[in-house]
Amino acid sequence: MKWYEKAAGNISEGMKYTRRQLVSILQEETPMLKTGSYQWAVGEMLKNGYIVRVGFDEYMLSGVDIQPEYEPRYSELASELLNVLEEKYSYSEFTIFETVLMNDFLNHLIAQNTLFVQFEKDLSIFAFRFLQETDFGHVLYKPSKRDFDLYWGADCIVITDMRSEAPLSVRAPHSITIEKMLVDIYCDRLIRETYSKAEYPSVMEHALRTYKVEKTKLLRYAGRRNKAEEIERIISELT
Repeated sequence: MKWYEKAAGNISEGMKYTRRQLVSILQEETPMLKTGSYQWAVGEMLKNGYIVRVGFDEYMLSGVDIQPEYEPRYSELASELLNVLEEKYSYSEFTIFETVLMNDFLNHLIAQNTLFVQFEKDLSIFAFRFLQETDFGHVLYKPSKRDFDLYWGADCIVITDMRSEAPLSVRAPHSITIEKMLVDIYCDRLIRETYSKAEYPSVMEHALRTYKVEKTKLLRYAGRRNKAEEIERIISELT
């Protein structure tokens, strides 16, 4: 048994804890370690399923009735892109989605990745020019479907405008939320080119079963994209 696993026995079932509280529990169980070791241990407990994140800085013991928040597992390229854009545009609204994230939900896996970066409207062209100058490879700016088909390449980065009232994360505002992803992969004409839309209901079903999905937030955003009724009907048929 790893040293931090013993601490799980000191976590009360059904109670919510902040990261600081979990660190205190770990310190009581195994004192005299460096602070970074306790922070690392919280991450390991989360990764290995001893605890789940149930809200912003809220954690609970794992249980069948607790659905964790979705956290995108970005590729190395997407993580590098995220870091570069956060350094340059830290106070701007943008999100990164890459098509291989859908492999957690699809039966037919996506082999060739495409990265979609949505920026607030007035900044998208500047972000495009910035990425052109920073050697990030193949970058397209708001391509039409025809241009996307003609000029697409593996690991292509597509810059588009972000829709208003997009559901963003407070904790990680530039990472894609599950609500935004579920709407965008249904509505976005370019993302739809990268997978079979026939698989969408099973994607939605898997997401609802596995993760905490705020349906009100999801449907409000779907309304901004004029697809609320369609997506609500799919959800109703599933549930």
